[in-house]
Amino acid sequence: MIVILVVTIVSSAVLFEIYQVVSMPEEYMVVEGEERELNLNLPFGILATSESEGILRLNGIEVTTRGISVSSGNPLLIQTTSIGNTTVEFRLFGLIPIKRMTVSAISPVKVVPGGHSIGVKLYTQGVLVVAVADFTGIDGKTYNPALEAGIAVGDSIIGINNTKVRDADHVIQLLGECKGEEIMIEIKRGSQILTKGIKPVKSQEDGKYRIGAWVRDKTAGVGTLSFYYPETGVFGALGHAITDVDTGLMLSVEEGEILESRIASIQKGERSKPGEIRGIFFEEQNKLGYIEKNTEFGIYGILSKDIENEYYSEPIPVALRHQVMEGPAYILTTVDKEIEKYSIEIQKIANQYHPEPKSMVIKVVDERLLGATGGIVQGMSGSPIIQGDRLIGIVTHVFVNDPSRGYAIFAEWMVQNAKAENGDNATKVDKTE
Repeated sequence: MIVILVVTIVSSAVLFEIYQVVSMPEEYMVVEGEERELNLNLPFGILATSESEGILRLNGIEVTTRGISVSSGNPLLIQTTSIGNTTVEFRLFGLIPIKRMTVSAISPVKVVPGGHSIGVKLYTQGVLVVAVADFTGIDGKTYNPALEAGIAVGDSIIGINNTKVRDADHVIQLLGECKGEEIMIEIKRGSQILTKGIKPVKSQEDGKYRIGAWVRDKTAGVGTLSFYYPETGVFGALGHAITDVDTGLMLSVEEGEILESRIASIQKGERSKPGEIRGIFFEEQNKLGYIEKNTEFGIYGILSKDIENEYYSEPIPVALRHQVMEGPAYILTTVDKEIEKYSIEIQKIANQYHPEPKSMVIKVVDERLLGATGGIVQGMSGSPIIQGDRLIGIVTHVFVNDPSRGYAIFAEWMVQNAKAENGDNATKVDKTE
């Protein structure tokens, strides 16, 4: 029994360590010139090949184009000397391949941190169905054509009778033109495009043709700019998706814009009652840029005018996740007229190999910010976090039961999402528009 128990415990430990290695990312990024340690508690053998000489050393041994074999040791020391890629294969006991990974030595990505209060306006692709409800026709009967046709909350109506839907008013117009005849409605459901036949019914309430779907075509609010690339004007903001207030679903983007925002008032956060920054923004005079994407990790687009951050006139490096440390840091955010620095503590860092929310737990310790807002409030989402002259994270959420604490995501995840926007073809929008 004792022998079986020991074997079981050892087997569980081995499986856990194997799982840890298998769960590592397909690409492991290290900044050029950096040293990095990986703690491996099992006797892994490692085979490594490099695309060129002088890129990487493992446990002090240079990886060549012909390849090398090394014992992992504990820890495994990774040293980079120049930019390039190295393929590393982990083999259990030096025999069984269990993980293949590319180690990339890269130049630091540099951006200018934000902290600016911004107004956000987003127009959806078509219209979003936020509710499906019965209504009474002119004959006194109850109808719900949308439900009968299989239209559901969360669907986007993007076309009616081969006409692209612009907004909610356009839907009303197109339904009225059908005069009660069957129409074909094109909807987007996730990644699927579906077509539904549906017959609108004249409503007893107002005499207009309806299908029983309540729709929304736009949203607006206040947030914080996270960073931007000065060369291209590509920006990231918020750190989380813009979602529909009723359904919680991420909104698609037909078009959108960010605008300068002036703080109007602040509702301080309290336990079980999150606070809020209320802002005022005017559309034409204060347009800052255009929104191209709405993602799980924030909104992205291109600036249409130059902006300034008085704390940072030049770009700073974006930290890779392993460079983020628990301890002191500060955020840049606007709660009055100007961007200010406020002290925080990084209390906990999640072990994330792939883009995920809630990368770290932060706590506001600056008495000025605690006095003004009570901690983290709505409208501060997107505030950049700086540690050791690197952009390490972005504020995303507040703890409902403790407004001094909240979540942030790694800046690395936001920058990865911005890469597609910051390609070779990215150029600033003409500022004369």
